[in-house]
Amino acid sequence: MAFTYRAGPALIALLLLLAGPVAAQQTWAVLAKMGVGGTWAAVCTEDVSDSNWFHTYYGDKSGVARRRADRGAALPSLNSTIDSSQNLTPTTFLMRVRNDDAGWGESNQVAYDVIAEITPRGMRSLSSTRTSDGKQFIKDGKFIANGNPVRLFHRCK
Repeated sequence: MAFTYRAGPALIALLLLLAGPVAAQQTWAVLAKMGVGGTWAAVCTEDVSDSNWFHTYYGDKSGVARRRADRGAALPSLNSTIDSSQNLTPTTFLMRVRNDDAGWGESNQVAYDVIAEITPRGMRSLSSTRTSDGKQFIKDGKFIANGNPVRLFHRCK
């Protein structure tokens, strides 16, 4: 009986350690199933630049879902980790994207809940909310700051 009580906390700790990689693999599996993997840009035929970022979504060697934002030769790429993802409808999904790169400056480690839509035409954000304070940046596919529509991203490769 005493063995069971001592083994219990160790078993719980082991299960918690194993849950992280499993969740990461499930996150990438959802995104891959939605067809998110690959490189996306507003204009694939133009060079990468500070006004035409190329976003690459991929699962790293350990199965963690990632996004790399290439901003052109003059600026370093910015990396993000996608901590969770969930299908909402056949064409929309929710993902929690966390800035995961010192290049983000004060926004490093800041997370956003993003609802995105992917269709044969491309992919775009419908909603984006900062998780730390609930501030919404995109609503109904438009930037709240100016009312402009979010650009449609096309699969480049």
